[in-house]
Amino acid sequence: MGLSENKRNRDTLHCQRIRIRYMACLICIADTPGENKMIKLVIFDMDGLMFDTERATCRAFMERAAAWGYQPTTEQYLQLLGLNAQAIQEKYFEFFGDKDIDAPELYRQVGERKLEILQTEGMPVKKGLFELLDVLDELGVKKAVASGSGFESIERNIADAGLTGRFDFLMTTEWVKRGKPYPDVFLAICDKLAIAPEETLVLEDAQNGVRAALAGGIRVINVPDMLPLSDELAAQCVSVEESLADVIPYIRKEVSGQAHFPEHGIK
Repeated sequence: MGLSENKRNRDTLHCQRIRIRYMACLICIADTPGENKMIKLVIFDMDGLMFDTERATCRAFMERAAAWGYQPTTEQYLQLLGLNAQAIQEKYFEFFGDKDIDAPELYRQVGERKLEILQTEGMPVKKGLFELLDVLDELGVKKAVASGSGFESIERNIADAGLTGRFDFLMTTEWVKRGKPYPDVFLAICDKLAIAPEETLVLEDAQNGVRAALAGGIRVINVPDMLPLSDELAAQCVSVEESLADVIPYIRKEVSGQAHFPEHGIK
């Protein structure tokens, strides 16, 4: 992704924040007190939200698909964000027009190459993750991870980042009938931890995850990674933030029971 594209993405994020802040003020006027319950659970996406792993995965996808004789593009990879293994493999047929492609094997090789990159270069933790986890511990808010990655990958990434034991529950979308953008994984976590969706906040970087949270009636904050949300989708989020550290003020306000919409976490 070039410098000009990065600048366009930053400009898009800035414009979205301005629009959401304006809408938040309007909502504040008409908002009914008590509509949102106090947050008792925060569900984290993993790749692109907790860890800067999407770029490593993109590199692996480009390298391995090219080695198979295909012509992969970054635009194709961006369509895979937030999808589970089955959905990603189905996309391979769409991308490359090869009905005989061994999609499970290509997927395995991409994952293997991604792991090599991360083991060589280290697990890149996103800004504010440790600080946010500390605040949630302080406030007594439960924490879970909902990822389209396999469970072994989830456990390995968390261990590599030194976060083993920091979450109350880890779940892969492979354990539910439908992956993101369907809400199954989020609702399953709420059920497992006996916490209502109305008492839950989802943190997501990609549109499929945001759509999944909204479909489940769960509040969601977007922290974009490689691809900003559309204005329409961003407007349905509690806020769009630059980093996980920027989520902390909203959570403190929600747990303390103070009104949250006027500032809306947007700078």
